[in-house]
Amino acid sequence: MSSGNTAVATCFAESQLSDQLVIVGGMSVWSLCEHHMLPMNLQVAAGYVPDGEVVGLSKFGRIAQHIAGRLQVQERFTRQLAEHLADVIGRKDVAVAVRGAHLCMSMRGVRREDARTTTVHTGGRFATDPVLNHQFVTLAAAQWNAA
Repeated sequence: MSSGNTAVATCFAESQLSDQLVIVGGMSVWSLCEHHMLPMNLQVAAGYVPDGEVVGLSKFGRIAQHIAGRLQVQERFTRQLAEHLADVIGRKDVAVAVRGAHLCMSMRGVRREDARTTTVHTGGRFATDPVLNHQFVTLAAAQWNAA
């Protein structure tokens, strides 16, 4: 999985863990909107279900930061982060929710400083299990509401 500056995820064997929802939130990254060349701040929450191993928690933020380091749109960032995490765990059981504040909306045009855009990408069990999906979305949104 490593090439160039790609963040390498460390996984740790935990044979007794399965069917436990893990969400890493509170991650804030900055990227540049490829359409307007203005910054956007992305609040990220990512979840997965371990199956015999866990991902090193600090890697979530590093992977998000790496993907945000190029010109982006929030929708693509969300999908790329989910796909990268799915590659790391070797399964599609990943969900990513991103809440973005875009300076192109607050500084120019409509000038809506409080506007936020939310994107969610779900795969595997998160896409097929409505209870798991609801748990993830509820817990991810709670982190944003607490801030």
